Amino acid sequence: MGETLLMKQVGIDDIATYVPKIYLDAEDMAKARGVPPEKITKGLGIEKLSIPDAHEDAATMAAMATLMLMEKNNLQPEDIDFIHVATETGPDASKPISCYVQGMLEQRYGKGSFDHIGAPETKFACVGATYAMIDRLAYIASGWNRAPYSIVVATDIAKYELNSSGEPTQGAAAIALLLKENPRLLVYEPQFTGFGTVDDRDFFRPVERTTAVVNGQYSVGCYLRDMRIATDAYKRNMVKAGMLKSLNESLMDKIDLASFHSPFPKMVQYAFASFLIHDWRNLPKWNQISQKIGPEPSREKMTDVEFYISDNYKDYRKNFTNTEEFIKEYEAKVADSLKAISLIGNSYTASVWLGVASHFEHRKDDLTGKRIGIGSYGSGSSAIVCSFIVQPEYKEVVKNIKLTYKLNKRQKISVDVYEDLHEGRRKLNESINPPKNEFVLDSIGTSETDFGYRYYKYIE
Repeated sequence: MGETLLMKQVGIDDIATYVPKIYLDAEDMAKARGVPPEKITKGLGIEKLSIPDAHEDAATMAAMATLMLMEKNNLQPEDIDFIHVATETGPDASKPISCYVQGMLEQRYGKGSFDHIGAPETKFACVGATYAMIDRLAYIASGWNRAPYSIVVATDIAKYELNSSGEPTQGAAAIALLLKENPRLLVYEPQFTGFGTVDDRDFFRPVERTTAVVNGQYSVGCYLRDMRIATDAYKRNMVKAGMLKSLNESLMDKIDLASFHSPFPKMVQYAFASFLIHDWRNLPKWNQISQKIGPEPSREKMTDVEFYISDNYKDYRKNFTNTEEFIKEYEAKVADSLKAISLIGNSYTASVWLGVASHFEHRKDDLTGKRIGIGSYGSGSSAIVCSFIVQPEYKEVVKNIKLTYKLNKRQKISVDVYEDLHEGRRKLNESINPPKNEFVLDSIGTSETDFGYRYYKYIE
């Protein structure tokens, strides 16, 4: 404990979000695919899908989020130590998006202005940004940083085949996290962080494909398994630090708000229900819940994943989500994180952090001193459970996030236009919403020495 008290306080000082300016209405997609709209809006919890325009990709979104973060904090290049990008939809198997972002920023701040920064990229499906954040915060806490700030950017475009089961969960967004010592927004609690990692094949995208290979139900099982492993590690660390007296106490009693990775909002409800079942299993309150919904199904002769995706467990979990105990906890600690997500769709690495932004924009009570728990998951597969403490200055920071404002200003597109964009039938200069004051993908190289290389520019 003595060492913990001596650690520097590091964390997130501010965040900036970028979402494409066009979207597809989920009900329009449902009608076009011949399915009841409620299958998407209620079954998945998605109302709108954020769609990148013809001139956009993961790199332009990352650059825009970073530029917004710098401008609203009046930062100069010399204030930045690292720009660290996490993505699973990068356009190049070798060159990181972070280097493209550096080049785009220098169009605004001057040639060579960012040549001093570190610019790595982290890949681990949707958990990558959380890994990148931990790396950069550890670097700052070590005192090795040469400038006061580092930036971690999560940027992704979730894309699946037309008419596939994953199509309704598509989305796109980027979020930039400003990291520093003594932050105004969130202080990280490194001593509690728990990890859970298993080599698995639930979701992957071979380099020769533009869309992912998904085993939907199996992936849900991997998510729940890895999250449980990471949660157990987090709880053990809390006991070790003296925050809990024993493993038989409720971890959720120590968490005031929670944000989970969201492939689709209903998945977060599954994750939180499984979290609570596991956390409350040995508590007196569980006896009362069991009287309502019965005993847990047997796990005999089943792997964890098989159990989590079994019909018996899914029925049991559904019954639990209808109890007043679950509803009270869910509404108090999780629901607000999904208000923005339901209007964006899946954004892979960005989704769990967009959930944090959504919490801040929709909570009206004073969050000072509250603990925010993060349940971050990436297929392949790994989970991280960690936490932050909300700082007294957070209100001044939060009023400038404006994620809801951006979502409300977007332009609706038709299914036909969406399909043209999805299939690449529009040229880079055939945008639905003509770019203004933003970075664009200008061209892609075709010669022997630059084939496939991407060129970006800023449009005034």
